[in-house]
Amino acid sequence: MSTAAVPRDAVPVGPPPALRVYCNRNLRMSSIAAIGFDMDHTLALYNAETFEHLCFAMALRLLVRQKGYPATILDLAYEPQQAQRGLIVDKRLGNLLKTDSHGYVSRVRHGARTLAREERREVYKRGRLRLSQDRYRVFDTLFDVPEGCLYAELVRLKDEEPDLIRSSYRILFNDIREAVDTIHRDGSLKRTIMADLDRYFVRDPHLGDTLRRLRAAGKKLFLLTNSEVEYTAAVMRHALADDPSPLDEVFDLVICAARKPDFFVPRGKGRAVPRGKIELLANARGNCYVGGDAFFLESKLGAFGDAILYFGDHTYGDILRSKKSVGWRTAMIVPELEQEVAAQLALRDEFRALEEIEARLEELEFRRDFHLRPGAPESVAPPDLAAEIAAGLQRRSALQRRTAAVYNPFWGSLFKEGRAASRFGGQVKDFACIYTSRVSNFRPYPANRFFMNPGERLAHEL
Repeated sequence: MSTAAVPRDAVPVGPPPALRVYCNRNLRMSSIAAIGFDMDHTLALYNAETFEHLCFAMALRLLVRQKGYPATILDLAYEPQQAQRGLIVDKRLGNLLKTDSHGYVSRVRHGARTLAREERREVYKRGRLRLSQDRYRVFDTLFDVPEGCLYAELVRLKDEEPDLIRSSYRILFNDIREAVDTIHRDGSLKRTIMADLDRYFVRDPHLGDTLRRLRAAGKKLFLLTNSEVEYTAAVMRHALADDPSPLDEVFDLVICAARKPDFFVPRGKGRAVPRGKIELLANARGNCYVGGDAFFLESKLGAFGDAILYFGDHTYGDILRSKKSVGWRTAMIVPELEQEVAAQLALRDEFRALEEIEARLEELEFRRDFHLRPGAPESVAPPDLAAEIAAGLQRRSALQRRTAAVYNPFWGSLFKEGRAASRFGGQVKDFACIYTSRVSNFRPYPANRFFMNPGERLAHEL
């Protein structure tokens, strides 16, 4: 009995590509006993436009009020495309850098200017960065994006008007870093957000149902966040507005002010939240805590190591540390995935044609090299072969420009750099067992789904 081939362009069955769960390492959900979630940018989805603009504006005001920066900087406009996750700040030279997954510098911007290839290679002669905490800082989280945009704007202003901002590039970045830390630490940012949650969050209507389905399948659920108790209670009640159940009934365990990534090293037991003290997190069941460590959490849930799956958005604090330190399985939330996949689908024919022309060029160049090999009767490539290669290169260049236009105009794809993975893309691949754009994307999948890696291939297998 023969089986008909599935047409290449057949309409896919299941969730649309932008809302699918993607797998890097086989994950059998039937072996998962407990599922945990970070809150910010994971269960609670910020409205990027309003939230990032707020961080940008509040940090500017703090720089003027506490650091003596000129009031004219308050007129700076927020340009969200100036930064993205995975970038690296060079505090010594005032640059933002993008590298591939091997650490080689591929793009550099100084203020509002992109360095040309020759200038970039002159500045970073070794190509591959050796990151040091003193000179470089990596943008691992979505909270870092407005900070990067602010640095780019102030570097531009400093270069254009040196007498206006006299600080070195290093001090300028450190001042921005301190300002952003301050608005998070002193509660001013969160107070502003809590006063208008609808403005700063995008409510996911399928989140509550997704969590209920997982609990109905026998999974223990826990919330593990660095946010304080009051903020966690308010934000989660907003995120789960369609579910009137108290948070300590939605989750078997709630841990606030966790101080990740330190949470994943031994620190002792957590401190119970006083029952009835906080209306939205009354802790009637006695399962809400502040602090503690991963080992305390495991003992409370009766689940350990790779029987735990943890969802988070922070490459280092959520995904890498939970995987390496305590052996949890990992699910990374990447909200940007929806936009990238949608952009790629809009130009899927162009992306496919680019793959085909690159494969054809490789074949043609092998043929050319055969004619030019040492000892060949005539060390000259046939004219028709040279012409076909030239035409192919021209076609490839046009396709590359066309496909690049769907991404960030300064930094390109979040996940790729040319044909290689970007630093961020490489980390997602290396540390996230599965990844998706939002938690509710799990809703269409069976709770005991076997997520299977599509298979890795080495270069000689392609």
